[in-house]
Amino acid sequence: MRLRSSSIRAKIIALLLVPIVALVGLWAYATLVTTGDFWNQFTLASTYKAFGQPVDQVVRDLQNEREAAVVRLARSRAQGVQDDYLKAQQATDQDALILQRAAVGQDTGKLDASQRARLQELLKSLGQLAQLRQQVDQESLSWQFTLTRYNEVIAPSFPFRSSFLTRQSGQLPRQGTILIELARARDYLAQEDAAMEGVLGSDNPGVLQYQAVLDPMHHQQALFSVYIGELDEPDQSEYQALQGSDAWGAVAVMEREYQASDNPADVLHSINEARWHSSADQLLDQLTAENTKLAGALGDRARSYAMGLLWRGLTAGGIGLVAIVLSVVISLRIGRGLVRELVNLRNTAHELAERRLPSVMRLLREGQPVDIAVEAPELEVGAAEIGQVGRAFNAVQRTAVQAAIEQAELRRGISAVFVNLARRSQVLLHRQLTLLDTMERRTEDPAELEDLFKLDHLTTRMRRHAEGLIILSGGSPGRAWRKPVRLVDVVRAAVGEVEDYARVIVRPFPSTGLLGSAVADVTHLVAELVENAAVFSPPQTQVTVQGEVVAHGFALEIDDRGLGLSEQALAEINQRLEVEQPFDLADTDRLGLFVVSRLARRHGIRVSLRASAYGGTTAVVLIPRELLAEVPGPVAGAAPGVVPGAAGAPGGPPAGGRAPGGRQRELVAVAGGAAGPGG
Repeated sequence: MRLRSSSIRAKIIALLLVPIVALVGLWAYATLVTTGDFWNQFTLASTYKAFGQPVDQVVRDLQNEREAAVVRLARSRAQGVQDDYLKAQQATDQDALILQRAAVGQDTGKLDASQRARLQELLKSLGQLAQLRQQVDQESLSWQFTLTRYNEVIAPSFPFRSSFLTRQSGQLPRQGTILIELARARDYLAQEDAAMEGVLGSDNPGVLQYQAVLDPMHHQQALFSVYIGELDEPDQSEYQALQGSDAWGAVAVMEREYQASDNPADVLHSINEARWHSSADQLLDQLTAENTKLAGALGDRARSYAMGLLWRGLTAGGIGLVAIVLSVVISLRIGRGLVRELVNLRNTAHELAERRLPSVMRLLREGQPVDIAVEAPELEVGAAEIGQVGRAFNAVQRTAVQAAIEQAELRRGISAVFVNLARRSQVLLHRQLTLLDTMERRTEDPAELEDLFKLDHLTTRMRRHAEGLIILSGGSPGRAWRKPVRLVDVVRAAVGEVEDYARVIVRPFPSTGLLGSAVADVTHLVAELVENAAVFSPPQTQVTVQGEVVAHGFALEIDDRGLGLSEQALAEINQRLEVEQPFDLADTDRLGLFVVSRLARRHGIRVSLRASAYGGTTAVVLIPRELLAEVPGPVAGAAPGVVPGAAGAPGGPPAGGRAPGGRQRELVAVAGGAAGPGG
């Protein structure tokens, strides 16, 4: 997972997820280990019940069959020995069959590899019984060797029992070892009993026969003396009580008498056969009962130990689960709180950058007062590190707003300076125009009159540029009329303020008038468009101005024969004319367009550019009906299609000694000065 480009929420989640996953993993591992020990002990107990008890029964059957075989060989002519041997075989075969069925049953899967191997060794040894029984029936073996062969068949049962101890835990392996060794001691006692039956059944026992009793006797005495003392209470007390029983004492006395015999043949006289038989059988039964009781107690301890493991595991697992839940809850609360603070900081920063600061800048551009506390309040995002970041944003916000306010005040100050200078220049130019008008009326010399006309025209253009500076500074030119003025006179006055006025052709106009409040601005607007058309067209071409009344007002079309503009340039200029744009001091090449855009929005006039049929550009000015008015009387001016004063040669003085500048001065007046017609 690549977190470098991820969101802060994803990073915090990943940061919290790592320790939580590790904690859950440790909890799951500990729970599995604890419950695994429980299931291991529980499965071990059920497995031993399925296999251990049948094995114990088979071993007891083999011990009885072993004794019957020894008696069968030692007293072959005695009555009933053969039947006893056959009954012992049947009991062994019956229980062996149960063990073999268990070995191929569904519980076999619970055994591990070692246990299965030990079980197969035991079953393999049981397979030797058929040959051994045949040899016993044929009396081809001595009872001593037969005893040894049966011992070999029984021997694999003890490793099989011991294989269960490796999977136990706690004190169970120790108690299980003691129980196995006590069972081994009982087997030695059973061997001793069988050998004693063989010795007592012999007419003249030899040294080997004597030793066949003595060896298992020593083994069982050693095992009992060691492992009874290792038993825990109350098992030890019960076994010690068994040692104090009559049967145990009688067997011990006869064992001492047996060992005290100097000659093996003396055993026949020192040992009472009936007493030995009854005492040994009684003691073996008591040992079987005691070992079975110990096995049951050990099984109970195993189940109790398993349940203890389960409860400890459940307790630890429950505590671990509670800890995990608390960790998750605390982590989620901390993480959500941190994410909430960061998201709040992000949203507040976005709001600052996308809404508040642009709103403040818009208000400042519009010249409206700005309350910093209302328009740019401080961010409230906490008191920690994120709060410090928020306070840093507050400082940046205050600095940015304060700088914007200072810049706006600086721009307003500069605009005020420009307006002041422009108005001073406007007053001086008005006085200069008045003086020129007086001089024009007084002189009769054509050459001087021509120079005065040129100076008059230059002064008029200078006044328009001064008014443009006032408009760019957000002010009003200062000229106004009380009564409507014919649109044709407004257009002619605008043409008179253009340098190449001689190239401009004004088509016939309807007798439609314009409200006096819009005369100065419309004159300036048309003059800017006409001058733009004249500047960006070849000097030998003409610029045509025509107008007509349309459904939505009065439409003026200013058509040049220049090189034209591309569609992209036209779209850009129309966008600039339609949508209010902030004045860019660096864009000095299009000051006229900015003046036109501002004047048009002031009166609701729509101005657009389009490609001309002559290859140049056509400017369309749509004056709304609200600005139109009726003006009584005929349309003033010269012949149709010609600007007054432009009938003569281009650039020369007009016929009758009047220039366009003189005529338009009669129309256009400075506020506070003399008014022209209708003024």
